[in-house]
Amino acid sequence: MKSRRNTITYKQQNGARLIYGYSMDSKELNSTYNLRRAVLIGMCTLLGCLSFLLGIINIAIEAKWITLGFIELLYAICSFTLAIIAIKRRHQFWQVLLYIFTLTAIVIYAVSLSQTINSMICWVLVLPTVYYLLLGKKLANFPVIILFTAVIAEIIVKYGSTLNPLLINFIFSYLLIWVVSHTYEKNRADSESKLQKLALQDPLTMSFNRLALTKYYEDIVANQSLLTLADEVHLLILDIDFFKQVNDEYGHEAGDIVLQESAKIISKIAGNKQTFRIGGEEFCVMIENKKQDDAIALAQQIRMTLAQHTFKLKEQANINITVSIGLSSYRKGIALPNLLRQADQRLYRAKHNGRNQVIYHNDPIAVSA
Repeated sequence: MKSRRNTITYKQQNGARLIYGYSMDSKELNSTYNLRRAVLIGMCTLLGCLSFLLGIINIAIEAKWITLGFIELLYAICSFTLAIIAIKRRHQFWQVLLYIFTLTAIVIYAVSLSQTINSMICWVLVLPTVYYLLLGKKLANFPVIILFTAVIAEIIVKYGSTLNPLLINFIFSYLLIWVVSHTYEKNRADSESKLQKLALQDPLTMSFNRLALTKYYEDIVANQSLLTLADEVHLLILDIDFFKQVNDEYGHEAGDIVLQESAKIISKIAGNKQTFRIGGEEFCVMIENKKQDDAIALAQQIRMTLAQHTFKLKEQANINITVSIGLSSYRKGIALPNLLRQADQRLYRAKHNGRNQVIYHNDPIAVSA
């Protein structure tokens, strides 16, 4: 379990987002992780080949460049190694950080060795974009500032503190690339966040959907400390009784109002991130850190609160509804479909036994009050 948690940590830091508490580290949702992984593989492969070639050339030129040559050969080995690890999806966030800062240090060292800086400007100007692609807009600023400050200092040392064309052109070129890279990454990250939100949210009730339930359950299962506790995780499926009659008698707009208000009531009691709409009039609630009796009490509270609530329909008579609930508990190794199936079977039994009740195991609990 330790390696799985490390992988999740890396993805959350290096691209995976937390949408209302859900870690979006899955392949289908986390396009940022996949993008940065692809960039990392391509960059490591290219820089590995280039570093190896430059290392051989620098060792052969003169003694002044021998140290840089050996550093570049070592960096080539590290590049190829990280590329292989990334291909296998085993890379860690600290490895990417170390790789980036090592590259930055090598470029700064090469700049300091050059008699003129002109030939190294191309490397310096390409790095801000690399930083943003691999680290994101928050973490990229730090190496961007370090590189900018170091190169400015080298220009001043080599050409003096007076303004010269190289200094002026470098400052404005670097700042332009910095701003463009930051703006692009910010807009890309915002767009992905909106898409992830749309993928996880039910548009009518604004509750989370079945996909979000799957991701939430995966996060629970990944939490090893939670799995050591018995009867701490429960799932309930709630179905509005005779909901079709509401649509038939008052119209689908009235039915939408009932669904929206029901979702708000359930979320208020169970919590927003624990509430999911998984069907037409079916909702699911994940219950964490509660014993069996507490989970049953929460289900009962939801049932009674909805039964006592008056739904005010537009230009229609006010109505009341009831709900039936099936409750199941997590057991080590049980998959989400099986947990849902168990709760659904108990929901069906609640419907068969007269509705407006909670069923846990085989007997109705707290039949309509």
